Amino acid sequence: MQGLSQQEFTALYESSRNTVYHFLLKLSGNPEIAEDLTQETFLKAFEVMDRFDPNRGSFSSWSCTIGKNLYFKHFNRTKKETGNVSINIENFPELSGGNHEDPLELEKNSLNLALKEGVSRLPEPEKSIILLKEIQKKTLKETADALGISERTVSRRLLSAFRMLRTYLEAEGIGL
Repeated sequence: MQGLSQQEFTALYESSRNTVYHFLLKLSGNPEIAEDLTQETFLKAFEVMDRFDPNRGSFSSWSCTIGKNLYFKHFNRTKKETGNVSINIENFPELSGGNHEDPLELEKNSLNLALKEGVSRLPEPEKSIILLKEIQKKTLKETADALGISERTVSRRLLSAFRMLRTYLEAEGIGL
């Protein structure tokens, strides 16, 4: 989209900013990092706006892909500097258990905690695929668009992530 005015870009920014911010917040688990990366995302989007093709997807999906790429650059840079960084699994309450006394509820909570730990140990992008596809219930296409990979790659890596989770759970003595 060449020849986009500043006013037109501002309208696209306003309509997509929250989506990109919340996506990056889910990935990073840190509001400051999410805010910084959201700003970087739209600066980058403005710089490369001529590459945006509305026939291939929405501006917000395209922006999330830019944000995801910037996050992984940040992730890799921080990992090299500190030796360890990960998506904050605590931001996914869907994996948290309750505090009930019922034996079935206790078993469910134990399984949820083991799943939470297993997901936190997955490498990228398998972790992001599990969180987007299975926890947030995104479609295959939405997950692929958000991560900037093909639907087939999402399917393959999802299967790989499930295998890794099964191996982890079995090592913990939890049979599925």
